Amino acid sequence: MSRTSAFDWDDLRVALAIAECGTLSGAAATLHVSHPTLSRRLHLMEQRLGTRLFERTPGGLRPTEAGDEIRALALRIRDEVADVERRIRGRDDGHDGPVRVTAPDAVSEYLLPPVLAAVCRTHDGLQLELHVSNDVVSLARREADIALRVTRAPQETLRGREVGTVAMAVYAPRLLTKASDDSASPNHLPWIGFDAGLACSAPGAWLARNVADDDVRFRANTLLGAAQAARAGIGCAVLPCFVGGSIPELVRLGPPLDELAQPLWLLMHEDVARVPRMRRASAALAEEIARSSRLMSGLD
Repeated sequence: MSRTSAFDWDDLRVALAIAECGTLSGAAATLHVSHPTLSRRLHLMEQRLGTRLFERTPGGLRPTEAGDEIRALALRIRDEVADVERRIRGRDDGHDGPVRVTAPDAVSEYLLPPVLAAVCRTHDGLQLELHVSNDVVSLARREADIALRVTRAPQETLRGREVGTVAMAVYAPRLLTKASDDSASPNHLPWIGFDAGLACSAPGAWLARNVADDDVRFRANTLLGAAQAARAGIGCAVLPCFVGGSIPELVRLGPPLDELAQPLWLLMHEDVARVPRMRRASAALAEEIARSSRLMSGLD
């Protein structure tokens, strides 16, 4: 857009971030700017356009009719720019360069460090970037090049492969099991539950079926948070075996829970998958992750 127009692409990014987050603080964090800066930019944008874009409600900022139009325009432009970038990048014939990988926090913390170290050590020229996120990062919008996702149903528009099976089991703090009269059973021990989105996940549903609500002493909204709570001695937790098995302060109670096992997928958008360095990075990551298959499946 020209400099003389009522707003430019940065304005659209601001409006879109506010619409998606629903708060100025959330949008400011997304755009990596301060809250006062974002508030000032929104005010100037509304002044230039001569209309309000958002209504302040008890639940946050809600787009007005004009705000919805701006949001729709921003989405179209963002998707078109991402599409062009993917197609242009698909013509890249180089085997070296940057590769952005995204993974959930537990995978990033406990599974990936030795994997990424090995890839960096053995594949000169690849410049790996790790984006840690429990949200579904969009590969179509080039928010990442390669995604590691624990799921039984990967998005059909993405290309990829299963690189392992993530088993889950019950883990308890060693100190609690030593103090318990029945160390082989978690029945008389406190538990760590899940809050927010994870409450509806497979491990959250398992806890709802098998653990009385009164026995839950603490709730976490991420697997990493649950692992750290268990490590601190709060109670038992349902954790991926590659997490629980990596924490010396924890002991596994019983075998892995078969109904909670899920595939670990390595995924790329089809346009990105044509780039030689992405194929090189994907193959290297898959090879190194395979070396952790026993840990992921709970055999180690």
